[in-house]
Amino acid sequence: MSSELHLRAKLEPHLSRDRCVSEFVNLVRVPSPQTALMEAEPALRHFIQAAVAPRLRAFGFETCRYDQMSNLIAEIGPSSGPLLMLVSHAKNQPPTTMPDPYAGQILDGAPFGLPGQVVRGRGASEQKGTMAAMLHAIEAIMRSGIVLAGRLSFVCCVSGETGREDAIRNVVEVGNVRADIAIVYGNSLKLQLGNRGRIDMQITVHGETCHSSRPKEGCNAVTGAVEIVRRLTSEIVLNGVHPQLGPASLTVNGFRSYPESTHTVQGRCEISIDRRLLPDEDPDTAAAEIAKVALSVDCMPDPVSGKPIHVTVNKGAYMYPSLVTEDAPAVRQLARACRAMLGYEPERIYAQSAFDQGYLNHVGISTVNFGPGEPAFAHTDNDIASVERTFDAARVLAFLIADYLAAPLENSVS
Repeated sequence: MSSELHLRAKLEPHLSRDRCVSEFVNLVRVPSPQTALMEAEPALRHFIQAAVAPRLRAFGFETCRYDQMSNLIAEIGPSSGPLLMLVSHAKNQPPTTMPDPYAGQILDGAPFGLPGQVVRGRGASEQKGTMAAMLHAIEAIMRSGIVLAGRLSFVCCVSGETGREDAIRNVVEVGNVRADIAIVYGNSLKLQLGNRGRIDMQITVHGETCHSSRPKEGCNAVTGAVEIVRRLTSEIVLNGVHPQLGPASLTVNGFRSYPESTHTVQGRCEISIDRRLLPDEDPDTAAAEIAKVALSVDCMPDPVSGKPIHVTVNKGAYMYPSLVTEDAPAVRQLARACRAMLGYEPERIYAQSAFDQGYLNHVGISTVNFGPGEPAFAHTDNDIASVERTFDAARVLAFLIADYLAAPLENSVS
């Protein structure tokens, strides 16, 4: 018997589709929505404390602690061996128009083009399907009695929707969590090798309000904002293209002026910029280029009144681009786990959105995305994920944990 078959035989009696589904439904039934408070939303900590931490304690984790952002860090196994981190996320889209968003319904997947059954509930198609798979994988490891020779860290961040790396950065740099490889949630049991990064820029143009019948008495912030957009789109030339990730880009994705009143020369205008980064681009360099162009309009005279327009620029959230090769440790381990448990290697994909994998790879933790998510149903009124794919993800992750962290004796064939 090969070592892969040996490990699989030890795990399979403890992997249960029904228990995995129950885990999934229970997670969906505890709300953890994005609100105006972002990562400080109390419901996120409640979700972690009520739905996640008790499960890990029940599994026998030696440490369950919270960092200063309320991210959960649970650890088991010795730190002297190999180190594996599973990264999950609490925050989901708010319910918006979704009926019964926290009912945790189990439905037939056929009307949605998915195999078997699906779980419907807010966050199912993104964070909570993968989280359920991770938790059930850990349960199977603990039930199997496999002895770990390395450390497994399970992290539940209060992030998930806001496109910021603050939470995972805090886990690593303040919480002092170390790992050789990490897994972040993914889609349709495909192995994501890379994505572009992103930096948000906020540009504010300051003028002076007056009645629009007497424009010479004020200073029109809209005029300055329009000039900034013109210069940004004409002076910043982005020629970079990656064969899998596509081009670098700069998009004006927000433009608002104030005060919101009629017949008024606008005294303030806010511009939002979304700058997508390729793997060889540095966020600070991209931010500095945008700031230089925008600030070139500072003190420009309003062509009507002659009064100076003023400009301020703030760098917002950013996320590093991510790109791993086929020989990266996380890719090799996950591909091996899929072969052992599913009988095939996962399809490799590249994505457009940026998430925690960029930061983790940036600091030297080999990280890939893998999970049962369904991007076509994310943020919709049918927020769903496949039960079969969630259970398959749990099987793969259980093997990966055992294969990477188990004591040598566990991998030996008797």
